[in-house]
Amino acid sequence: MSISLKAAMGIAGLAVATTAAAQVTFYSRENFGGRQFSTDRTVQNLDRTGFNDKASSAIINGGNWQVCEDADFSGRCVVLQPGEYRSLADMGMQNNISSLRPVEGRYG
Repeated sequence: MSISLKAAMGIAGLAVATTAAAQVTFYSRENFGGRQFSTDRTVQNLDRTGFNDKASSAIINGGNWQVCEDADFSGRCVVLQPGEYRSLADMGMQNNISSLRPVEGRYG
């Protein structure tokens, strides 16, 4: 196998590992039902994805994620830690999330 092919495969493997390390999936209904939207990167405005103010539940696979009511990380924001959130209503974020980003550190 050529060195450049090995390097490309290594970079692809690293990209997959990074994606698995920090990913969020939102669902349009509570208990992980309905439409879904997943990302592994910052989204300044969910309006462009068709998922603005539509998240009712979420699964966080690795990393902490800041989710905010308004685009560009403004309005009320909360940090979601890895885990399953069957309903975002208890934290007042159901159908209110417009931007999100991974954040470093521990919260809570």
